[in-house]
Amino acid sequence: MNKQELLEMGRELSSVGNYKEAIKFFTQALALDPKYVEAYNSRGIAYSYLNDYEQAIYNFGRAIDFSPTDDHELYNNRGLCFHAIKNYDKASDDFTCAIELKPTSEEYYINRGLTSLEQEDYRQAMYDFNKAVKLKPDYAMPHYYRGDLYMTLKDYESAIEDFDAAIATNKNFFEARRLRGLALYFLRRYKSAIKDFNAILKVNVNDDTVYFYRGVSHYRLENFKRATEDLTKAARTHSDFVEVFKYRGMAYEFLGEEEKATADFLTATKLDENS
Repeated sequence: MNKQELLEMGRELSSVGNYKEAIKFFTQALALDPKYVEAYNSRGIAYSYLNDYEQAIYNFGRAIDFSPTDDHELYNNRGLCFHAIKNYDKASDDFTCAIELKPTSEEYYINRGLTSLEQEDYRQAMYDFNKAVKLKPDYAMPHYYRGDLYMTLKDYESAIEDFDAAIATNKNFFEARRLRGLALYFLRRYKSAIKDFNAILKVNVNDDTVYFYRGVSHYRLENFKRATEDLTKAARTHSDFVEVFKYRGMAYEFLGEEEKATADFLTATKLDENS
């Protein structure tokens, strides 16, 4: 087989998830042409899927070295690998190169924004997410990531606006609904928060964190029976969380179930002492 046939065979194997075998074909192609950019790139992608990021970075680097023109995808691919191994400075540099080569890509701005988030450079992250939203205002992901940043900054009103926009473009974007529910909760809009929490629990009945926030929302709305039910579910995986037992104890107290309330208050006290 010639180098092109070897490349295509490798890509075929990669497309069905057989990355180790695919790498063998890419390597054979490179034996025929040691400067074969497409084979380096494809081998890099295969290594990245195997979580062998060092090898992936090497291959993308070789592809960049031998590419006759600067290729934005190569820089983005390598940047993703640097991000995966938490080398955020190099990741940011590569995403910046990708942006300079293709400034119309919202994906590259998002990737650099996520890297800036990891570095707690919120101003740069906001700049990048704003650019991504401007480039693709009708796409869900730019709004979602900016909304998530607003959550970090505790600007819950702005977060809700972005999550509304993300959900408007994708009604099944449940992670956006989950975060919107939390933003509504922090703004004490408990009835609206509960609606989002209900939607999340329909698709994931094991989200005990959502049970906690829905339980506290019910408590705030004086739905004490529902509060105890949700907080009991939350306790399955949050058995070391003081607030679960504190709120459930107070709900039991309002329901007149003194023994259960006392038991929860004792548990909360012990957890608080051990923290």
